[in-house]
Amino acid sequence: MFILVVEDDPFYATIILEILKTEGYDNVKHVDNGLECLLQVYEDKVPDVIILDQQLGMVNGVEVLQKIRAYKPNLRVIFMSGQKSVKLAVQSIKQGALDYIKKDENAFENLLPLLKKIEAEMRDKTTNTPVKKVFSGIKKFFMDND
Repeated sequence: MFILVVEDDPFYATIILEILKTEGYDNVKHVDNGLECLLQVYEDKVPDVIILDQQLGMVNGVEVLQKIRAYKPNLRVIFMSGQKSVKLAVQSIKQGALDYIKKDENAFENLLPLLKKIEAEMRDKTTNTPVKKVFSGIKKFFMDND
């Protein structure tokens, strides 16, 4: 699973990256602003999950989320912010974020199970493709008729 971390605070970005690495997530990239995030989504390898901060300098996380949704509506985005704003949390969910995680002492207790759930969904999706189901059905048909 390819995770893009969009965080402008170098200290917090290092913490996120280290925790993800410790949890076995090797395919992680960090960018420190919304523009680089959008370039990653538009031009480079599209991530499976984006962990998106709100305060990103020239453009904020909600604006980045809106642009992501316009281009890749099914891209999984987890909003992670230090702001204690219920309004921001509601706004990010309305814009299509999977979840809003407040940067506090419980942030990673909330983030890691969500990433595990996404990982399991992705695994299920690849093992239950229509082609595999058809071949599985054909195999079962021939095995049952021997």
